[in-house]
Amino acid sequence: MKVFKASLLILKRRSVQVMVYLGMFTAMFIIIASFYSEQVTTDFSAVRPAFTVINRDKDTPLTDGLMEFLRERGTEQVLPDEKKALQDAAFYHATEYILIIPEGFDEAAWSGSPLSLEAVSIPGTGKSYYLDNLANQYWSFVSAYHRADPLLDRETVSGMALEALSKEVPVETVRLSDSKPVSDLYESYNRVQSYILMVITLLCVSSITMSFRRPDLRMRNLCAPTTARQKNLGLFLYCALVGFFVWLSTSLLGFFVSLPSLAGADGRLVALLFANSFLYTLTALSIAMLLNYFISNPNTQNAIANFLSLALSFLGGAFVPLEFLSEGLRAASRFTPVYWYSQAVSDICGLALLNEETLAPVWRSFAMELFFAVAILCVALAVGKSKNKAEKSFGSTRTEIEM
Repeated sequence: MKVFKASLLILKRRSVQVMVYLGMFTAMFIIIASFYSEQVTTDFSAVRPAFTVINRDKDTPLTDGLMEFLRERGTEQVLPDEKKALQDAAFYHATEYILIIPEGFDEAAWSGSPLSLEAVSIPGTGKSYYLDNLANQYWSFVSAYHRADPLLDRETVSGMALEALSKEVPVETVRLSDSKPVSDLYESYNRVQSYILMVITLLCVSSITMSFRRPDLRMRNLCAPTTARQKNLGLFLYCALVGFFVWLSTSLLGFFVSLPSLAGADGRLVALLFANSFLYTLTALSIAMLLNYFISNPNTQNAIANFLSLALSFLGGAFVPLEFLSEGLRAASRFTPVYWYSQAVSDICGLALLNEETLAPVWRSFAMELFFAVAILCVALAVGKSKNKAEKSFGSTRTEIEM
């Protein structure tokens, strides 16, 4: 237990570094959670986006019908027919969609060779596409009714188009599970949790191994009555305690910050997410035990911890969803433990029913995480055995006090 107590004492003296990372991560997530007010829901409610119609043609039953149809599904924003005013309104999102009816459009549309409507929309917004689709629907129905019976007047055709477009299909929302899924906020936290787990675990483990691998301290320990088994047992208990503390603290942090958004969520899904992060902690411990043989000073320690954690997080889908990565990167990410961790998060949060078939992908991801932990641990033990036998592993025998 002397090695275990010494490890805790060293960690206590270097706890500021660990607490800085944990504090920054906590503050960042709390800030994100405070702005994360929009929640995805299965309930549907129609939006009424703002639109503007500039009619440079005469008022006819066809254009009046279009205005009536758009007013029922959106909010009209009246603007003057001036280029600067329209540009400013589009830039500041005062209106989402500007439809310009050119002069002579009514006569051209009625004769069967319509002029093109000029539309100005905000790029990349769903509201502008929605309004543009409504306008196209209206003119499609008008054109269809006019071609079907050319003897009908404009007012009759417009009325028939509005009547057809006013019909609605009843929709019934059915929830397959008795409880709601976990919130998007909690899912996002579980994705980025892999980064902080890896960073803090690497820092805590390497801080101790750097101290015990000092040549003078190592040779003194070889002369001490403490056996190698006792020393290894103390280090193992320390790593287990650190891993459990890091996993529990980060998991509870995300749970309590996301607690308001988890009302009604299935507790079994939350338990699966806890289990997923625990398995990844084992993998992080194995990686830390392997890399500690290559970390010799604090500068190298910080560089390796940050670079490896960020690289694995980006490549594995923790920061960037896997759907946005190229095929080559997705194929390469399968050889990282973060990929299977992120895949498990997606599978768990997408569960509507919990049965043997739906849980199969989750168990597969869990098994892959455990496989990575065991495989990396075996490599770490082999590297450690090889380095311990090497004469150069003792490094320089110069003491810290120079005469």
